[in-house]
Amino acid sequence: MKKLSESENVKKVLGDIQKLTQELQKKVQSLSTDEAVKKYKEIVKKASQAEGDLEKEVNKVIIKIKKSATDVKNDLVVYKKKAVQQKNELEKILRSKKAGPKATNKSAPKARKAVKRSVKKKAAASKK
Repeated sequence: MKKLSESENVKKVLGDIQKLTQELQKKVQSLSTDEAVKKYKEIVKKASQAEGDLEKEVNKVIIKIKKSATDVKNDLVVYKKKAVQQKNELEKILRSKKAGPKATNKSAPKARKAVKRSVKKKAAASKK
């Protein structure tokens, strides 16, 4: 304790604290109740003003969030419609591809007969 109390830094800090204490005591004595009430009213006014400004900002943010949520919801509906359209188109293409080979298989014998007829005609024509 003796070493701490002898330190210059500690002495300086203690001196500063004592000066501040004396200044505060002078201010308290010179401060009247009217001035204190004025200061209090100013502080309350500033606080209520800041509260109003904060409330306005919060409301602005809430409005933006609601608008953004509505936009996202509408976009999702549009994307869903497009996805359903593409799904239907792909299913249609797949159905036509499945039906396509069956149809060509049915017409394949007809095409073979037509080729045979033309070959026979050419053979008959070459014999004459």
